Amino acid sequence: MKTSILDLPEILIKKGLPFAIYSFPGKRNFNLVIQKNNILDEINIIDINTVNGFVLANFNSAKTGLANYIKPDFFLTENDDLDQVQSFLQNTDIKNDTHLTDNNNISEKEYLSRVEYLVSKVQTKELKKIVFSRVISKSVTNQIVLSKFLGELRKKYRGAFVNLFHIPGVGTWCGASPETLFKLIDDHYYSDSLAGTRIVSNDKEPDWSNKEHEEQQMVSSFIESVLSELGVKKYEKIGPTNSKAGNLYHILTTYKIPKKVIGQNAGKVIAGLHPTPAVCGLPKAEAFHMIQKAEQHQRRYYSGFIGPWKLNGQSQLFVNLRCAELGKNKINIYVGGGLTASSIPEDEYQETVYKSQTLLSVVENL
Repeated sequence: MKTSILDLPEILIKKGLPFAIYSFPGKRNFNLVIQKNNILDEINIIDINTVNGFVLANFNSAKTGLANYIKPDFFLTENDDLDQVQSFLQNTDIKNDTHLTDNNNISEKEYLSRVEYLVSKVQTKELKKIVFSRVISKSVTNQIVLSKFLGELRKKYRGAFVNLFHIPGVGTWCGASPETLFKLIDDHYYSDSLAGTRIVSNDKEPDWSNKEHEEQQMVSSFIESVLSELGVKKYEKIGPTNSKAGNLYHILTTYKIPKKVIGQNAGKVIAGLHPTPAVCGLPKAEAFHMIQKAEQHQRRYYSGFIGPWKLNGQSQLFVNLRCAELGKNKINIYVGGGLTASSIPEDEYQETVYKSQTLLSVVENL
């Protein structure tokens, strides 16, 4: 059988090389970017237009202002000849760079207690909103075959940014994000305001509550304030509409901004948007600080942003949601939900269960 680029991630991890393989929303084909050495370069997010590659910013980059990127020493699509990269890999030593960080799981009881405390902070006006997350760790009976895993993930999440990336010494992450942070298509930039979560039921579109509309409006208002602070007044607001991702519906508003209006300020817009209220809260600084106190785990790349920038003509960054950290026989799934004054802790817990189900079903059905 002919080797596909979907077969290469297993080899690249063994060789200890950085790579990212990804498929854009609504597209069937995967792209693969590979770096020949194992040290990632670091950039200031506001200087993003000075680089081309696959950008990786963890949640903590909101504080440091720094991101890494995988250089495109090899860039492949599913239609490309693989002889050159296969020749390179045959002459590269095996390092068996499998890595999984143990992260703290909390019980349902502890989760409900912490959510109740955080909701009280919102009710007393200390915060407008905060996003609280947890880690779901699962043992995997059979070793995950990445080529099959990626194929199944693409089938389940056709409207998402499906991805898998590996950073030597850090780990292997996968995900299917429904949320654009900032992307350039032709002559316009786009950013998504995404919030609210309902499980799909017989394809019947949901009747959203006031709490969910309020949560989504907070994200929209935040994006508008970031644009306003940078003097961006001209843009088109599309929505709100219903957006389906896997087994879930969300409320989506898209902002379409002329490229010439942004000019050289793309990096400043990205730094201003990250992290959005959809993954952090409001006010941003206070919510970020509270998250670091309340959550017992490190978010790492969950709720950061990832994607190609100035790579093969594409500049598209996505919030790293519906994501997981892969080990040899274990997976850590990261899920969270937005808390407002009207949040009910038990409902919030159930939302995290829903958000984990599609990714879990992919792993369990391999």
